[in-house]
Amino acid sequence: MKAAYRKGGEVGLKEVPLPVPGHDQIRVNVRACGICGTDLHPEPEAEPSEHWFGHEIAGTVAELGPGVRHLRVGQNIVLDSATPCGRCEACRNTRQELCSDIQSFFYLNSFGFAEAMIVPAVCAIPCEDLPPDIACLSEPLGVAIDLVRLADIQPTSNVLLVGPGPIGLMALSLVKRMGARRVFVSAFAGETVRVAAARRLGADAIFDPARTPLPKVEFGCPIDRILVTAPPPALNDAFQVACKGGIVAFIGIGHGERAFCRFDANAFHFKKLQLRASFASPALFTPLALQYLREGVVKGDELISHRFPLDRMAEAMAVAQDPSRALKVIVQP
Repeated sequence: MKAAYRKGGEVGLKEVPLPVPGHDQIRVNVRACGICGTDLHPEPEAEPSEHWFGHEIAGTVAELGPGVRHLRVGQNIVLDSATPCGRCEACRNTRQELCSDIQSFFYLNSFGFAEAMIVPAVCAIPCEDLPPDIACLSEPLGVAIDLVRLADIQPTSNVLLVGPGPIGLMALSLVKRMGARRVFVSAFAGETVRVAAARRLGADAIFDPARTPLPKVEFGCPIDRILVTAPPPALNDAFQVACKGGIVAFIGIGHGERAFCRFDANAFHFKKLQLRASFASPALFTPLALQYLREGVVKGDELISHRFPLDRMAEAMAVAQDPSRALKVIVQP
């Protein structure tokens, strides 16, 4: 079978053996896999070596390993990128987000930019009623759901979204649905497709931080909720913008110096701010994400800008790195 790999700046395809599922595992024929920002900007230590990737997956069950009884061959599914075990102390104390024995295909070094993959059967969620390119959006949408949950949006909230990538735009849809009073977006003018999507999704105003630094923007109201999907240095501006008692929810990732931010901790303290880190691993909201996609709470078709076959993986990655052209890019083996 074919599988895509990354090595440094190179993206290529290789013929690899068809995987065989072990106990409590299944083989999945991949039907769609979305390109995530972490696929575009992997950890630097992974760059020198060849590695497989792709974790936003919809597919079809192709083979059951020993012990798998709740699925059937031919069933259409989506995958949690990570699933709580349900057995550890945290899981049994209703704290599945702190699971100490996460089940994931990451640990099997089996990923979605391939014709097939091996996954723990517990990661599979049946989904027969959505096309695979829409269904695979449930993984990043689950991340957006967690981010918005932590922000504790209220009908009186004035919200600033920093980073209008696919997850940020999904969060924007959710915030609007929750009835926030006003919603603003920070986006660079060059992110033309994403700026247009933010307007279409109902942003009250969009500000370019390259033209006016966020702490100098006149919002016309106190900003009490901020959603940050940008790298950690963006937190400094968020803390300055947030009003007293504000909540900042954060999922951004950076590497090297961009893994750090520097801010006035005294001001953070005196303003009674809260920083809430969202890390949706294990995934907890895939069924809810599928429901939102079915009901049009998040309109998957409006978020997908490009679809590519696996044979054009390098081209798909190049397009996905251009925010003037791409929203969500889907690869369909």
